[in-house]
Amino acid sequence: MQELTATMETLEQERQAEVWKAFCHVLEQFATVFAGSQVSLEDFLALLHSGMSLSQYRTIPATVDTVLVQSYDLIAPLTADFVYAIGLTQDHLPKIAQNTSLLTDEERQSLNQATEEGAQLLIASSENLKKNRYTMLSLVNAARKQLILSAPSLLNENESKESAYLQELVSFGFSRIEKKIHQKSLTKDDMGSYHSLLSSLVAYHQQAGSSENEEDVTFVKVLARVMGKKLDQKGLTNPALPTSPSSKPLEKETLQALYPADKEFYLSTSGLTEFYRNEYSYFLRYVLGLQEEVRLRPDARSHGNFLHRIFERALKMPAENPFDQRLEQAIKETSQEREFEAIYQESLEAQFTKEILLDVARTTGHILRHNPAIETIQEEATFGGKDQAFIQLDDGRSVHVRGKVDRIDRLKADGALGVVDYKSSLTQFQFPNFFNGLNSQLPTYLAALKREGERNFFGAMYLEMAEPVQSLLAVKSLAGAVAEVSKSMKYQGLFLEKESSHLGEFYNKNKANQLTDEEFQLLLDYNAHLYKKAAEKILQGQFAINPYTENGRSIAPCVQQHQAITGFEANYHLGQARFLEKLDLADGKRLVGEKLKQAWFEKMREELNR
Repeated sequence: MQELTATMETLEQERQAEVWKAFCHVLEQFATVFAGSQVSLEDFLALLHSGMSLSQYRTIPATVDTVLVQSYDLIAPLTADFVYAIGLTQDHLPKIAQNTSLLTDEERQSLNQATEEGAQLLIASSENLKKNRYTMLSLVNAARKQLILSAPSLLNENESKESAYLQELVSFGFSRIEKKIHQKSLTKDDMGSYHSLLSSLVAYHQQAGSSENEEDVTFVKVLARVMGKKLDQKGLTNPALPTSPSSKPLEKETLQALYPADKEFYLSTSGLTEFYRNEYSYFLRYVLGLQEEVRLRPDARSHGNFLHRIFERALKMPAENPFDQRLEQAIKETSQEREFEAIYQESLEAQFTKEILLDVARTTGHILRHNPAIETIQEEATFGGKDQAFIQLDDGRSVHVRGKVDRIDRLKADGALGVVDYKSSLTQFQFPNFFNGLNSQLPTYLAALKREGERNFFGAMYLEMAEPVQSLLAVKSLAGAVAEVSKSMKYQGLFLEKESSHLGEFYNKNKANQLTDEEFQLLLDYNAHLYKKAAEKILQGQFAINPYTENGRSIAPCVQQHQAITGFEANYHLGQARFLEKLDLADGKRLVGEKLKQAWFEKMREELNR
């Protein structure tokens, strides 16, 4: 392992070590459980895959600035080559246990003496003494190469005593190195003044042959940020030192070239979601045409296309043939396509990935095999032609929405239609996300079918294409594990209340997911409102740098993927992020289920009536 990772960065070595540790642990468990038994290679790989999927890995911090300082109780032996333990004062090591219960330690001791053997109350001070000794032993053995123990003489402007354990180590013959600040060499310019900062910047740029490593880039970024704020306070500006990321509206000539008034304006569901995630991300992807790097290795997109093609083929075959036979024939034909044959025969890793995908296809086929209430009438159905305007803006301009539906089903009972979208992970319709423009896919599909003349619907749903993995630690029995797996193997989405009686067990049709006709129409009206707001801002050429924040404290990585271009940093520019709209609830009140759904519908009505 050390030889294979010798050329990697330290951070990548730690990541690989974490995965290798989990891999070895899974193999040890397998050897313990199946000792003396014969297991087929296919079953072994399936168990190994499940074990690795359920493993938990220690998080490797990106930089020192983001390290979570933990208690000394969490020390483990031989955790790293170099370990630095700081703040080892008498207050922190050993810890002084505080008894906050109604019984004093003396009363607990008296009760323990009068109680029969096998039952006793813990005495914090005595238990903590044993624990502190174990903690100190773990600390001494924490490093594989070098351990540095540090104790400040001043802590929070108060004199602090050195830990008794450190004094004991000194008595054993270990040397103590005292570090002091040489105050005689300090000047007034070293106190962090503006002049000192400016002179440091000039001196830094005058260095000959300064390297552009990660530390240098970080130094310049922080320095530029501090100087930009200082200039802003003085009413001065410097284009090279921006204080906060900002964008400018597009010129009228540019807008006329991009969106001519005599041509249709098209907007997709993915484009709408990108716009509400971050308006400037929409500008980069859909106006400038910025594309991701082409990946030669199979990724999530190629996996999704592979599974889509299999189900598309299987459902187009004659229904009189058994479904399993149709599925296997579709797998065989799709695997022989030049595109997928080149991808999944590239390496042994790609071949193993293909086997996992085929297991996913067969598992997902279970839902399609045992669902006699519906029939599939169309696969990969496109919508949104030139003659089908989705919404009309106030200035009379039409907005067209185009896209593709993975599957359209029809109820055999009354002919009601439903749309299905395949997903590679568990996806559910969330009313908060929909209200904020982040989950309009299913309502858009229904609205598109309605504009094509359809009037009778039973719902719109997601189907997860994944092999369910259930941790046995989370269930009490194997029957419970089967029940939990069955819950995930269902259609998740929105269903019309009047059609729910025709739907079988494979649909997650709880009350929170069922809509009346009035709620269904309100959903479509608010969805059109979202498209209208986005289209108006896009046609005006306004693209703010405003990634959304869900919790008001951080930005999701998938939202902040263009940070290198925008310069947006969550810890400095969170004030210009878009905070998601939430329900105005009384203190301590929490809504769930149907009440939560009704609250969001009421908020939609208020927004539409403004």
